[in-house]
Amino acid sequence: MQTEQLSHDISFVTAADGIREYRIETNGMKVLLVENRVAPVVTVCVLYRVGSRNEAVGYTGATHLLEHMLFKGTPTFNKANNTQIAATLQKIGADFNATTWYDRTNYYETVPSDQIELAIKLEADRMRNSFIADEDRQSEMTVVRNELEMGQNEPMMVLDEAVYSTAFREHPYHHPTIGWRADVENVPTARLKTFYDTFYHPNNATVIIAGDFEQEQALALVAQHFGAHPSTAELIPEVYTEEPPQQGERRLVIRRAGELALLQIAFHTPAVLGQTTVLSNEELAQRAAEPPAENDIYPLVVLSAALANGVTSRLYQALVEEQLAISVNTNCDQFRDPGLFNAYATVVPGVDPSEVELVILGELQRVADEGLTEAEIEKAKQQILAQVAFNRDGTFNIASQISEAEAVADWRFYKDYAANISRVTDEDVCRAAQRYFTEDNRTVGYFIPKSADGSNGEPHHGNDQKPSQTQPNMARALAPHNFKHYRDPETQAAFAPGNRRMKRQSNASSSGGTGSSVGDMRTATEQRIDEQAIGLAHSDKSSDAAEPNTPASVGRSDFASRIASIQLADSGATLLVLENRATPTFALRASLRAGSYFEPRDQPGLAALAANMLERGTQKRSKLQLAGDLESVGAQLEFSADPFAVNVSGRALAKDLRLLLSTLAEELREPSFPEDELEKLKQQTVAAIQEQQANTRFRAYERFSQLLFDPANPFHLPPGEQLVKSIESIAVEDVRGFYQNFYGGNSLIVSVAGDVRANEVQQQFQEAFTGFTRPHSGEINVNDPMPATAPQREIVLLKDKASVDILLGSAVPLRRDAADYYAATLANSALGESTLSSRLGLQVRDREGLTYGIGSRFRAPSLAAGPWYIAVTVNPHNVEKAINSALAVLRDYVANGISADELADDKSAAIGSFKVALSTNSGLARALWNAEFYRLGPDYLDHYPQLIQNVTREGVNAAIRKYFRPAHLTVVIAGDYDATPTPR
Repeated sequence: MQTEQLSHDISFVTAADGIREYRIETNGMKVLLVENRVAPVVTVCVLYRVGSRNEAVGYTGATHLLEHMLFKGTPTFNKANNTQIAATLQKIGADFNATTWYDRTNYYETVPSDQIELAIKLEADRMRNSFIADEDRQSEMTVVRNELEMGQNEPMMVLDEAVYSTAFREHPYHHPTIGWRADVENVPTARLKTFYDTFYHPNNATVIIAGDFEQEQALALVAQHFGAHPSTAELIPEVYTEEPPQQGERRLVIRRAGELALLQIAFHTPAVLGQTTVLSNEELAQRAAEPPAENDIYPLVVLSAALANGVTSRLYQALVEEQLAISVNTNCDQFRDPGLFNAYATVVPGVDPSEVELVILGELQRVADEGLTEAEIEKAKQQILAQVAFNRDGTFNIASQISEAEAVADWRFYKDYAANISRVTDEDVCRAAQRYFTEDNRTVGYFIPKSADGSNGEPHHGNDQKPSQTQPNMARALAPHNFKHYRDPETQAAFAPGNRRMKRQSNASSSGGTGSSVGDMRTATEQRIDEQAIGLAHSDKSSDAAEPNTPASVGRSDFASRIASIQLADSGATLLVLENRATPTFALRASLRAGSYFEPRDQPGLAALAANMLERGTQKRSKLQLAGDLESVGAQLEFSADPFAVNVSGRALAKDLRLLLSTLAEELREPSFPEDELEKLKQQTVAAIQEQQANTRFRAYERFSQLLFDPANPFHLPPGEQLVKSIESIAVEDVRGFYQNFYGGNSLIVSVAGDVRANEVQQQFQEAFTGFTRPHSGEINVNDPMPATAPQREIVLLKDKASVDILLGSAVPLRRDAADYYAATLANSALGESTLSSRLGLQVRDREGLTYGIGSRFRAPSLAAGPWYIAVTVNPHNVEKAINSALAVLRDYVANGISADELADDKSAAIGSFKVALSTNSGLARALWNAEFYRLGPDYLDHYPQLIQNVTREGVNAAIRKYFRPAHLTVVIAGDYDATPTPR
């Protein structure tokens, strides 16, 4: 191969499809550059070829714990110098994190493009200069242990862990990425330091830079900062442990707290390049450079999509349509070493899991015997190819996908993925099914639920309120996931005030290209809380390592002139379009005012049922036909309802714009509301309510909402028993009547961003929605709740839970159109927006190590005043410590306010993160919709930085005093926690 010698001690290696590979000559580090100038942002991602496959008993979880430790600092970036890593990245508005998986660890940040040097400098610095201190390990160990406990609250994660540890007995995929608890608690700091010094070297890493940058500048920066590190003097240890062929079916049963039975069936499958053995690094590189002509991974991925991706898929039809399962998913591991093909099912109450197992095994055998039809093969391939295109929208998505490919093969696996999927034939699928779906090769796991409530079946409430129940939670993605350095506290568990979206069956894990993860939530009197003397962990300035973003530094944008808008004269329906040629895809966001606010108080759940019935049949097409037309091209269209609106999200390839818009119009304008589909939906909804009875985060929020808001308030969640009775009583006539009263174009807003032509979208919109009228005005008038005059505290008892969720908060009179809206959001940002760098995060997580996640939120400050709260998850033994610590931080904040430098940093973060969020089609569509829904004006996207910059310190401190009232908080604790006061 001809190489191009460049300056900066970097050599050009090769290039293809917009990806350019380089190598640092002095240390062997691989560098991949992908220019994408659609938005002024850049993603820097560093991939280390070390994951839990490199661990052994005694130090399982070391890779993940070490990932956490690398946020603790270096001599350059640290708290003592006021240059803490998380605070520095937060200040510039970066979207950042780190994740650990079986085969790799990666660290990434998406930043405004003028901050590329900071991102490269930071990542290069922590590659070799990170503090690996025992004090930090001790505090971070308890954080990771709480993360582990949170996972133990999730039945599917518990089952998945057990299945993998049973299917793999010798290979290190046997143990979970987060590690075994005893190892997490006891691994010595010296062992972590040895692990760091063994694997964190430039010759064991790839740096990926994607976005808006100058090639020469990027290479110079990489050479300057990463080139300063030598390669390791010792050889990187290889993994050589093979998993021997399985010689007979293995079965396991787990019985613990939960509400619904779960089933998982797993079969051993080859590694991502088709190999069935563990390869050395050299062997893997050779195979990646010259991949085999036959690779069973691609037909297995196609088969996974055909089996469970969408309403028309085989397993959905056989299980969900037949009312045997609430959801079914499949996933084909695409790992460096041989992995598993998994089928997951959530079983309908009253159905024996063995019946579901027999159906799944029967369908797999049918594929092995007969193969798939030509139509099934084509549909599955189109779904995967569309997903590949979606996954290339935005610089982070590109860098992340390349990172996954580098971990298991190399970047060419990413480059060639779509072409290899396109070549799959029915013969390939049939061969793979026959080869792997055998009895001796499978492991079967059952999760059998036990009641999560106490012996009397009721939670303990200080005010003797009735038990709290649940809301629907439909079609969760049931697959393993990466362990991240942090996740938003609101998304750490199933958690939603109001309707849970009930999606068309999807299975992103089987069609997402190189990734194998799915994504992935979240006082009786104050005198009862033992006040602690706490030295609060905050400073007047979050970081001195970066200059702040300002309206001047980020530059003036000109979105207003690029947005094409139209409002239909007869119906009032509004369309906004923004052309973006980054990828051959587009994203759609839409809404109309028909949320739960408009439903009769004695019929909770009606708005959600009406929204979810839209896709279950129209006057022209059945549910199966609607789903089939979308699924055949990989398009997606989903409905949900919140307190005020029915929301629609969609995406498709650019060529399928007319199909998506016409389907949206047909479903909104001509729903048929078939009675049999309503009965199925009601059954699924009731089952999902039962599922959430065991969810600590949801149960905490549900009771919290009931204590703050009266039943007439849209933020009040009804008790589960009431909700179930209501749903069971709702008839087709109720759904149709609600639709006729509240669905119409007068409140319809549609935003589209992507590879479209505005004039074509406008023409199709006019054709689709002219005449879509209804008398309903959509006006909303909600009185602010009365402020609390005293604190209150309740406990919702859920037995056999490893982690407890706590909410502390109150109802606050903040609406989106409030004059102090921006001041209030900045006030909350400094307090608890970031788990890593806010006042709450620095104290409760970073300093005390009490939690994996803590944050504060104004939840949906929109058309009515809603709740504000602090959310934290902890071990049951740390409940009072966490409450005390959070209250101490809040009291100090209210008493002393925000400093000028702290406010400047939070303004910088808001301006930078807003810029980063506009780098994808979905982000643009969401921003357009947001501006129109809240009537912020067509120039809102351009003026936002100045709106933030105009906020004063006096205004923020006034908002702090107005909205944060520590003496009048409602505290709800949900989990396995003893309500008996500790003796003094």
